[in-house]
Amino acid sequence: MPERSINKLGHRIGARGGRTRTAILDATRRLLERRHLGELRVAEVAAEAGVSPSNFYTYFKTVEEPVLALCEAAAVDFQPLSRHLDGDWSADQAFAAARAYVVDVLMIWRDHGPVLRIEHMLADKGEIGFVEARVRRLRRVHLSLERRIAVAHATGYHAQGLDPRLASYEVANLVESVAAGFDLMRRGDTKSDAIIDTTAHIVVKLVTGR
Repeated sequence: MPERSINKLGHRIGARGGRTRTAILDATRRLLERRHLGELRVAEVAAEAGVSPSNFYTYFKTVEEPVLALCEAAAVDFQPLSRHLDGDWSADQAFAAARAYVVDVLMIWRDHGPVLRIEHMLADKGEIGFVEARVRRLRRVHLSLERRIAVAHATGYHAQGLDPRLASYEVANLVESVAAGFDLMRRGDTKSDAIIDTTAHIVVKLVTGR
């Protein structure tokens, strides 16, 4: 999880301070699994973390700040996923690579779902910190997708008017949307593998044009 070396008082965060900050982040994560962000108050987060409100304010100014720090932690976990997009996407390998990417995005959302939903909501509202967090989290994936789509576009597999950069955003957003709504999609008789496989096939088609 990303650390901050200086607290709100301008002092270096030592080992004890680091534990306090981590306790606040963990408490925020737990509360977000049960409550909406708008319902949370500093006193409640502090109590959940086992610290005083004044201790909270030593590290964070608002409840949104630890949430933003949790978004940054999710971004760290997200970075390795671009490896699925940079590997072998030949005819026989593209589906397996796309499927592995979809599965890993699902795992990220399983671990960070409440935080990522807030990231999406506040980024869509133009909250600059969350906009930047979302851009940083997805940048490597966007670049990998754009490069691969650009190759397919240059070789005639995509329509001339398709913009590889914009297409990369659409593909990444598609998989994020599936991950965010995965439990809803599983209602009824829909099997998890069917959702994953269908999403992977769509990703292959959108990326390669084949």
